[in-house]
Amino acid sequence: MPFVLSYGDILVDPTNYKSMVSLADEVEAIVSVKQNEDVSKGGAVFVNEQMEVTDIQEKPKPGEPISPWYNAGIYAFRPSIFAWTAKLKPSPRGEYELTDAVRGLAKSGKRVKAYELSGEWADVRDPEILAQLNQL
Repeated sequence: MPFVLSYGDILVDPTNYKSMVSLADEVEAIVSVKQNEDVSKGGAVFVNEQMEVTDIQEKPKPGEPISPWYNAGIYAFRPSIFAWTAKLKPSPRGEYELTDAVRGLAKSGKRVKAYELSGEWADVRDPEILAQLNQL
């Protein structure tokens, strides 16, 4: 049975959740994506022609490969992700990166799809963005 995980600072059109869960029957995981975002502030999601995730890079540094697809912070997973999260080690930033578990799952040959979110989306990563949203 798939479940949804959403970063706490993500606001999105709620219809996306139902769409992601219904698609999760076909794959091991779904990563939500958006275009035209600064991937250095989040994550770059690399996909093939079928929108299957081939790699995911958390906060790429200048000079590292980038993708037009930004990790939008909402996932649909099957319980198989827990085997990958159990293997996580702290990143060079000292954090346990969920994206490392997603990368492992994708590179193991399991199908991980990218899903482009529809409607409104906001990453409320700092007070300035929240203030802007409150003006709407």
